Amino acid sequence: MTNKQTNDSTFKSYGSFYDEPVDVQKHNLIRQEISSPSKKLTQLFVFSSEVYIECPLGVALILVSDSPDMADLKPFPVRHYIKLKPGIYFNLIPQTTPLTWTLASPHVQPQTVPLPSPYTYQPVSVPLHVRRILDCWFTKHSKPCQIIKPVHRSYELLYIYEGSMHVELSSGRYSLQPHDLIIYRSDRAVLDIRENCSYLTAVFELNQRKTLHILNNTFHCTSELQQILWKLLIESGENSYYTKTLMECYLQEALLLLMQFYESISHKTLFADNNSARNDLLSEILSYMNKRITEPITIEEICHEFYISRSSLQALFKTHLNTSPKNYLLNIKLQKSKELIRQSQYTISETAYMLGFSSIHYFSRLFKKYFNTTPSAYAKKIAENQNKQQNEHQV
Repeated sequence: MTNKQTNDSTFKSYGSFYDEPVDVQKHNLIRQEISSPSKKLTQLFVFSSEVYIECPLGVALILVSDSPDMADLKPFPVRHYIKLKPGIYFNLIPQTTPLTWTLASPHVQPQTVPLPSPYTYQPVSVPLHVRRILDCWFTKHSKPCQIIKPVHRSYELLYIYEGSMHVELSSGRYSLQPHDLIIYRSDRAVLDIRENCSYLTAVFELNQRKTLHILNNTFHCTSELQQILWKLLIESGENSYYTKTLMECYLQEALLLLMQFYESISHKTLFADNNSARNDLLSEILSYMNKRITEPITIEEICHEFYISRSSLQALFKTHLNTSPKNYLLNIKLQKSKELIRQSQYTISETAYMLGFSSIHYFSRLFKKYFNTTPSAYAKKIAENQNKQQNEHQV
């Protein structure tokens, strides 16, 4: 699914919606039918006038932007007929193929802009998925005891219902009270259990290579999370056809709630006074951007990589760099373009596409805006200086 709504105020900068098919004769329009057989886009359309888009059959997304830069493209579901403003770059992505849609415009030919690489819409997905639950059980201890759990490569969740326990891991010693929870992995755990302690244990695996970032933290569960864990416990004692699937769903819901809570706490901690965590995170993000400078990276990818919301990322850059992540990424790409032009190994077009710009015209316009000269003029000046230095050296 998509994270945009067609009535979102953000769409107003691109156009508006209407409910009845447009009267082409009344508005002196030409209607043309377009077939979209693939979910991969290789080009965008742009009109110098208003354009009407109607998709009566099938499910589709419209990809829009006020520039041909791939990083600026935004998807919206097509739930109404759409009227786009002049100068908006767009194309439709079929969710059901093949898709046929109509485009009505005045007697104006559209400009087509090729994309540097095919665009494939990536639907909004959860940041993790429980692959399987290896074991899940509920234990009661009426007397104090100590349990040494062996090292394993799976994740393990401990949730205290009653009583208390201390959990000793390589990362430290943690005290768990009623309705406290901890998740750890690949560690030797020593459980120091107090009298009349009951707890839930779940051992599980995830479909992701990156380690879960909420490990080795104690959480006090909300009533909502307590109810989910109780459902997990009840279902673990059942033996129906749906038991396994329900248990995985309950555990995944619990993990997502924990991640959501962890993010809200991290945001507050990140912007607390005199906290070095935000500097470390910013350094990691900047390093990540620089390493992938020649790739069409998006802000969404950065958020997913570092488990940070878009608003937190924006605030982090605004606080420390007084700019947005998008502008910072654009700036380092343009600085890199000057370096590549000085090396004289690539043409201006090759340099633009290497850095993920969707067209040579868009790249040239941004280069002129930032450096007050065009890429070709800059390259010519570099060549003249190099020739001058060679002549002086020969003399």
